[in-house]
Amino acid sequence: MQYDRLGMLVGMGLEVQLAKALNPAIIEMSGATFQGAEKALERLSSAKIDSIISFGFAAGLDPVIKAGTILLPHSVVIANQEYYADPELRFRLGAEKSEIKLGSLLHSNEIVTSSQKKSELFKDTACIAVDMESGLVAQFSKEKQIPFVVLRVVCDSADRDLPPLASLALTQNGKLDIPKIGKNLLTHPSQIKDLFGVGVDMAWAYWRLRRYLTYFH
Repeated sequence: MQYDRLGMLVGMGLEVQLAKALNPAIIEMSGATFQGAEKALERLSSAKIDSIISFGFAAGLDPVIKAGTILLPHSVVIANQEYYADPELRFRLGAEKSEIKLGSLLHSNEIVTSSQKKSELFKDTACIAVDMESGLVAQFSKEKQIPFVVLRVVCDSADRDLPPLASLALTQNGKLDIPKIGKNLLTHPSQIKDLFGVGVDMAWAYWRLRRYLTYFH
């Protein structure tokens, strides 16, 4: 099957440059918010796409999975309903490769910041990771009757606690809000150590996904 109008939904600006490696017709960004994802999907719908990828970072739930693990889940779970990714698109993106982690991915409408919450979600759902866009992409795919797939990389593992700043770090257009980050760190400097750890993991995840995408050049 030909996919001439491939659309992509990403969460933040950092993911856009990586997404371009797959030569999509259009990339839209959610800004890592539920409302932002809904508006981005409206724009993708107006662009008359014929397939869609949920792309970028995810948080690990399975304690075995570490930062930098590439995910091509076979299904997405949102509101206790499971949606299955398109097998052909998954194959095209390398689902058969040994380094790929398979399983189900969980959708959340908010950032999951604590390792305790991640552990609870894994116990309750058995999903290997969680993000904030893929469930909406799956529902959009069903509504529009077009195939979808998820290609993600784990940027924070199940045992990683994100500092409170992680929920405030992005602007509405998906870019880092440097003034807000600086102000928050001045008033809550104890976050610096955890924030550094998150930054290291994210840099590693970015490099791993970038390296993986060289297969498709």
